[in-house]
Amino acid sequence: MKIRLGVIIVTFNRLNLLKECICACLEQSYPFEEIYIINNASTDGTKEYLNTLKESKINIYNSKENLGGAYGFYKGIKHFEDSSLDYILLIDDDAILDENYNRDITKYIKPNDKKISGYSGTVFTDNKIQYEHRRHLKKITVFKEEFSKELEYKKNYFDYELSTFCGLFIPVKLIKKIGYPMKEFFIWFDDTEYSLRLLKYGKIRNINSAYLNHKTTLNTQSGHNWKSYYSIRNRIAILKKHFNEKELKKYICQLRFKIVLLKILSILKKSLYYKNVYELYRDALQDGLADNLGKNHKYIPSFNLNERK
Repeated sequence: MKIRLGVIIVTFNRLNLLKECICACLEQSYPFEEIYIINNASTDGTKEYLNTLKESKINIYNSKENLGGAYGFYKGIKHFEDSSLDYILLIDDDAILDENYNRDITKYIKPNDKKISGYSGTVFTDNKIQYEHRRHLKKITVFKEEFSKELEYKKNYFDYELSTFCGLFIPVKLIKKIGYPMKEFFIWFDDTEYSLRLLKYGKIRNINSAYLNHKTTLNTQSGHNWKSYYSIRNRIAILKKHFNEKELKKYICQLRFKIVLLKILSILKKSLYYKNVYELYRDALQDGLADNLGKNHKYIPSFNLNERK
């Protein structure tokens, strides 16, 4: 029986990468039946370019506002809910699929395998495997992750619990059971939260021979930026939804300790950076506990921790 595939591409202001991403999707040796592109209100000519595409299998949604990657995947998965397709691939515009990505994964798909809830491939950046895209949950009751390991990629495949949306296939039949990603997350942890819902129906299987090139800039510097707000806030939301009160209280205690420390450092060092990081942690904690999710207009790419806000 032929396995019918679709793909969701979420894009924002990366037109050159998007062109390469679309090309890779169209050139699959095992083709997609539909390519659904969510344009998150790009301002770099993306909309105009997409309007020139005449490929019948490409469908496009242009958002009027950038509501984040989480909204993009929410919109895409909702689009496919009543589809006749079997599996949907989730990627951003910087994920460039190898031409045999679909072929290598479909070889291993067993639609009636009740132990597997999704399939993925290997993520490379700068010719190196990025282990953080496929992660293990050490205990079901404890939100403690560890990256996949080099040894696992020596096998044909391995099973794991938590995936990013970088090259993840989900079965359409599960959408009605687990729903859509949380668009309220804006960015970060929407894929982790969705993985936890998939986990109720089985682990995710990584097919090691299938690979993609994640054309991103690796972050080699430690520290905080505007995205840190969403990381902290959305982690609180996950703990509240999927884990016990003990885990939540432990994380809140850790945050409160850091907030006090950051406040002291901002005073002692008379540092604007530490002042802004302190406020970021404080805001994230307050919003997470109050379920104040969605896009926070303070924490956007223009936010600079070294400038007064």
